[in-house]
Amino acid sequence: MRTFKIAKGDHKGKQIQVTRYERTKTGMKINVEHNVPVVAGKQIQWVQTFTSNNVFAKVCKQQTIVDPFGYGTPSLHKFDLPTMPGTCKADDLLPFYWTADDLKNGSGPGFSDEPQNPKPDKGRVWTQFILALTEVTDKHVHHLVAIFWGYDRMADGEVRAAAIRLPTTAEMKAHGQALKKMYPTFRYT
Repeated sequence: MRTFKIAKGDHKGKQIQVTRYERTKTGMKINVEHNVPVVAGKQIQWVQTFTSNNVFAKVCKQQTIVDPFGYGTPSLHKFDLPTMPGTCKADDLLPFYWTADDLKNGSGPGFSDEPQNPKPDKGRVWTQFILALTEVTDKHVHHLVAIFWGYDRMADGEVRAAAIRLPTTAEMKAHGQALKKMYPTFRYT
């Protein structure tokens, strides 16, 4: 599958590799691995945002959201974010995809996701993700490498996969703005 190398810094030449990217009946499945070593005093964490016209974006009143954030699954959506009061909730108070409990229970160090959307009555529901591998020191989240992926769910039920690629500058800007808005106590580079 696709490989994306870290272009600069201490981990230059290391990479992430998409090992699975396939359509399901209602969305997509993705798995991503990395070969970045953990350095003493730092963590390697995945950070993902999504931009969509789906129900989460409408109910949460924000088009770009740090994943996972939403409503409807009490075991997942259980923490109020001070900067985002309302119906939608986070899985913890950190901007990372995997919670500490997820990591203890066997999730990670790779990444996996299986988002899905019901088919719309008309048109399409589109969901676009920016997934980043980051190195974290205290409250500083440094992006090492990021990818764009996603899909459209059509009114006839068809799922159309987006090409996996590097995100544009505008997409990374929206990703960073969502992180800063939802988790402002962290610094992102």
